[in-house]
Parts: sequence; C-alpha cells; structure tokens
Amino acid sequence: MDILLDRSGDLFVGGNGDITLSDSVAQKIKIRLKWFEAEWRWNRDEGLPYTESLLVKNPDTDYFEGVVREKIFEVDEVTDVGEVSVTFDAATRKAKIRFVASTDYETIKEEVDINCQITE
Repeated sequence: MDILLDRSGDLFVGGNGDITLSDSVAQKIKIRLKWFEAEWRWNRDEGLPYTESLLVKNPDTDYFEGVVREKIFEVDEVTDVGEVSVTFDAATRKAKIRFVASTDYETIKEEVDINCQITE
C-alpha cells in the first residue's frame, strides 16, 4: 500500500483532511518513472538514467525506451508492457513517457511528464 497521490504527484488529501492509502499499480509505475538515477539516497542505483541517456545530444530514444520498459516490469503486478514511447524536447528540457502496461486485472494506459531542468 502507498499513500495516494494526486495528478500533480502531491499527497491527495480528502475533503475531511485525511490522506488515503492506495494499491494503485499505475501510481507505482509513475513513481518509478519519475525517479532520476542516484536521486534516492537509500539506493543510488534506483531510478532512470535521464542525465546519462536522455539529456544528451542526439539521445538514443530506442535504448531509453527499453530502459523504461525494464523499469515498468520491476513493478510486481505488471505482467506485460506494450507500447512505450519517449519524447524529449531539448529546448524546454521536458520529456513525456507514454506506456501501456497490463496486470492480471487491468490494462493501464498512462503518460508521465518529466521536467528535466536541473536546478541548483
């Protein structure tokens, strides 16, 4: 179980001010796709290699789509990953990941926006 997040990735707080627990596979996938590699201090290997593989001149999007596919498969409930596409706009430094993943109970079609701007 995870704490339910809203569409912006912030905590979802119900009308009575309570947080809600969720077992959303789509949310589990989105969380994994938003992690930059080495960002999580308790496991520096976790995350996607955005800075090494996507934020480069002429990125190999086929390779990166494969990495995304593997990351989605790491979610226990996922039984199949269909279409995966990654688009990156170098001018705005924003990426969009679209994916289709299947579980035993549902097919999830989602997109995740990634803001790749590095702030110091």
